[in-house]
Amino acid sequence: MKKILTLVLISFTVMLLASCASQLTVREKEMKKYDKIDASLVEGMPDAITKVVKAYNREDYFTAAVGFHEILNNSEWDRLHDTAKYYYAESLFRMGLYQASEFQLSGILFEGQESHYYVSSLLKLLAVSYKTENEETITGVLENAEYDKLPKKFANELTYYIGKINFYNGQDDKALEMFQKVKDYSSFYPKAKYFIGVIQVRQQKFGEAMATFEEIKKMPDDKYIGTDIKKLKGMTELALGELYYAAAWKAENKVAMFNVALNYFSNVGRDNAQWFESLFARTWASLMIARFDSTLGTVVTLRSPFFTDIYFPEVNVVEAVTYYNLCQYDEVNNVIDYFFSVYPDFQKRMANWLENVSTKTGIDIYKELLIMYKKAQAGENTELPEAVLRTVLTENLFMRKYNHIKEIERELDIIEKAPDSFKESKVADEVSKALKGKLIGLRDKAGVWLVQRVQNLNNELVQLIIDMRSIRLEMKDSIKSAYEKEELFGKEVKEEEEVVQKKAEMNPSVPQNSYYYPFDGEYWEDELGYYFFNVDNLCKE
Repeated sequence: MKKILTLVLISFTVMLLASCASQLTVREKEMKKYDKIDASLVEGMPDAITKVVKAYNREDYFTAAVGFHEILNNSEWDRLHDTAKYYYAESLFRMGLYQASEFQLSGILFEGQESHYYVSSLLKLLAVSYKTENEETITGVLENAEYDKLPKKFANELTYYIGKINFYNGQDDKALEMFQKVKDYSSFYPKAKYFIGVIQVRQQKFGEAMATFEEIKKMPDDKYIGTDIKKLKGMTELALGELYYAAAWKAENKVAMFNVALNYFSNVGRDNAQWFESLFARTWASLMIARFDSTLGTVVTLRSPFFTDIYFPEVNVVEAVTYYNLCQYDEVNNVIDYFFSVYPDFQKRMANWLENVSTKTGIDIYKELLIMYKKAQAGENTELPEAVLRTVLTENLFMRKYNHIKEIERELDIIEKAPDSFKESKVADEVSKALKGKLIGLRDKAGVWLVQRVQNLNNELVQLIIDMRSIRLEMKDSIKSAYEKEELFGKEVKEEEEVVQKKAEMNPSVPQNSYYYPFDGEYWEDELGYYFFNVDNLCKE
């Protein structure tokens, strides 16, 4: 469970990397001043310069980019180079060549905060990061920036960003300092508060974390324009559940604490991205307090057709342990038999694939897995199971890499479809070479990451196989002990107890304002998460 909860926290924070462009109206208004260039500023200058300005003003950014590039490479116009460099980056951005624009902007920014275009370049680079959902360059810039010299007008956005950088670098105290500076009227405030809560959990300040998360829960859904407060509240419910779950292990009133955790996990709605994680967390929380009806009910949800595409062998362990605690040994055997009918083959296929790709490059592996996934979706036999392929290729960390790759491919396509005057220019040649070089590196890194992820899944599955074998051995010991007691106390006692057990059925605990309906084998989406499994406890005192 500890491993699962760690993954959940990571997935929370990854989600907060998503684009915030819709809420940055102050920055966008500031950048409007670059929509046009005052033509009077270039009156009397050579025709080559005035033509570039006219092209930019009529939104012919292909021509403008080529023109600004020529100005930059003309030593006689060196006094125009700073302005040309910035508008060259603007032109590339407005053409949709965000990566190329990013390179030019970072060059301006690394010249130092005294540059005339430093603030404009910083804001534009933020816009690039929101478009591409890639933060590497803006992170590098802000890590080297002097905080006190950053523009106060955009302090909340930049402070929040610097806080995230410190957070992901493991510098929790610095991150906390930054997040606490974000003002409560800012649209970045709710997410800053969430990060504060996560840091407080890391620092084991559970009381403070509780207060922070409760503050988020009380925020009006419509107060912060552009911020999905409902989604943030769902994340907070799961975080609060984790807090109580972790605290329950050391508490005297364990049952009460696990019950509170279970309630928080149950509050995460099915429209939230963390709903699946919350369901699995619920199985463990209910198992800890012997709420087997709830545990197995959640397992029913996880086994429904709505989750058939998810690789999730751990659910078999939970189910087997639950039946074991109920002394339902036939059911334990059924679960273990099913597990061993599926997952040893998965593990063998992963191990064989890992051995076969040990000498391949990351680029080859990246391409191979994408092709393999398409074949699997088409119903063809593949080296790796489709469920494993889907798991690694849809994880947030990989999707960020994949989206970055697709962004570069999109920009190369823009160049390929551009007017000949641009496509045959030095600008297109330089940008294409830079993008292709970056594309090779990104595909290679993505492939290396995929191998490591499959290796991790393989190692985890090996451990789960060992765990399931241990459960079966423990069950055999329990059965042997039961037989020995039967011989000692007599068969009549056993039969009498069985009659009593059959009469003492476990009644499902139905939440308030809810009704109990028998399950008829047909799944309905609005029932998911509300199943309770009526099962006998065959254990003897």
